Amino acid sequence: MHVARLLRLRVRGTAGMDPRKDDRRGRRRLRATSTTLEGEEEVIVDLRANPERYTGYAGTSAARVWNEIHNRNCFQLEASDAGKDSGSNGTCVLSAAQRIYNRLVSGLHSSISLHIAHDYCLQRSTTAIAECATWGPNATLAHEQVLQHPDRVENLYAAFAVLLRAVVRAGDAVTVAVPHEDVAFQESLREWEEALLPEVRRFASSCPKTFAEDDLFASPVADDAWAEIQRRSEHMAEIMRCVGCDRCKLWGTMQTQGLAVALRVLFESPRADSPAPPQLTRQEAVVLVHTLERLSTSLQYLREFREMH
Repeated sequence: MHVARLLRLRVRGTAGMDPRKDDRRGRRRLRATSTTLEGEEEVIVDLRANPERYTGYAGTSAARVWNEIHNRNCFQLEASDAGKDSGSNGTCVLSAAQRIYNRLVSGLHSSISLHIAHDYCLQRSTTAIAECATWGPNATLAHEQVLQHPDRVENLYAAFAVLLRAVVRAGDAVTVAVPHEDVAFQESLREWEEALLPEVRRFASSCPKTFAEDDLFASPVADDAWAEIQRRSEHMAEIMRCVGCDRCKLWGTMQTQGLAVALRVLFESPRADSPAPPQLTRQEAVVLVHTLERLSTSLQYLREFREMH
């Protein structure tokens, strides 16, 4: 289900990138053009020209980013809870909201790993520096990073379910947020309204409801719990700014923003019989739909890698 094939992402950041040049680490810079919008310098990035794939970004720097995410951004057991009878990994001591947040982050990591493994550099070019001669799926990497870990697979499905629910709830808000007068968006908007949104809604109606978002932050300490979730989402955005690879930063930022928007759509909306629809900016609408597309595609890759094994 490719729910965002043609939408374009507007990213604030480095202007004037030259797509013909590599950075000093040999990783391809983004193919982008600079523009000025409302007096601010921006970079327009076409995601079709900058697919999420293997970039060579690895080693200590990449490991530090993921360690920061899993060991500091995700919720951890308090020292006083470490010895409690809480299951195989102690996660049951955490609240429901904390467990869901951790599972979403894990699912997002699994999705990113599968996209990298599916579009991997199998053979380096012998004639050009830092170029790849042969691209293709790396089944060994996919199994090592995701398929051999049942919890990571389950968390991928959980993340998809949450994003799907959020896009369904925000469907009309996405339509409103996309500028109808912008020629660059007209074809995508028509496809979204006539085909993709109805398809997403039909698909969601056939899926079991895996959790009750209306009750998740209904406790007396709900405000504090939601504030902490928001703080960690902001911390995740700070972590993404430390990524040392332009393309990795682009896709990581987009998907972590999409996750944050999904949480706000599901858990910050007014709780009532007829809750007011969420209000989204264009950027929020784009990252929300694209993140669902990334998770949806990663589930397709998951099936493909299982068949290869």
